[in-house]
Amino acid sequence: MNKEKYEELILRFAKELHDVGVTEDMKKIVEDQYTRAPNVVGANTDEVVRKFTYLHDGYEIQAVQTVKLSVRKCK
Repeated sequence: MNKEKYEELILRFAKELHDVGVTEDMKKIVEDQYTRAPNVVGANTDEVVRKFTYLHDGYEIQAVQTVKLSVRKCK
């Protein structure tokens, strides 16, 4: 993966990434992945950004919001 292209994409779509909940930590994780292995085709991470759990009378209700960041080369 090309470091300059990754940085260009992150800057170009910064508002959209922020709107869906991508954190700075997630961007750093993906950057670290392709820095360790520059020839990798893609890098990704996911993170739970919100979680709700409620227990009542032996029942559980749970909702989880997860954000996934994936950067990869397409043909």
